[in-house]
Amino acid sequence: MSDNDEHGRSALNGAVDGTIVAVRRMFYVLGDEVDRSEGPIEFTFHNGATLLLDSGVDGSELRIRSAPWRDPFEPLVDPVNIEYVAESGKYTAFDVTDEEPYRAFTGRRVDAVSVVPLPDGRPRAATLYLGEALVKAETIADEVIVTLVPA
Repeated sequence: MSDNDEHGRSALNGAVDGTIVAVRRMFYVLGDEVDRSEGPIEFTFHNGATLLLDSGVDGSELRIRSAPWRDPFEPLVDPVNIEYVAESGKYTAFDVTDEEPYRAFTGRRVDAVSVVPLPDGRPRAATLYLGEALVKAETIADEVIVTLVPA
């Protein structure tokens, strides 16, 4: 199954019946400041599968992937990148599995998924339904906004 297959819908559909065992969020970090208001979300399932919901390069599409998030700046050795990160910051992965409200989703099974498409059919938003709980990720103006509704 290819991540690009049907704009990532195969990766999203592959999450159905998976039980969440870990959650990572990518938050923007600049110096000591961590902006936790937006950013990609990644789920790891009981069978080792991964689901990443991230902003596409055009800022409108929600990228749906079955591969873990990779920090494009790692390893941070290029002097140009070191200067850029020091001045502008970068996204950094955080394991939030045991943090509220993410902890409420650990151990839950994905019952169903849905997609809200852009006019051209690419996904703008995706929702995972976990019993009475849900997780929605949507791209708004180049940012991934995640809405968590614990049961």
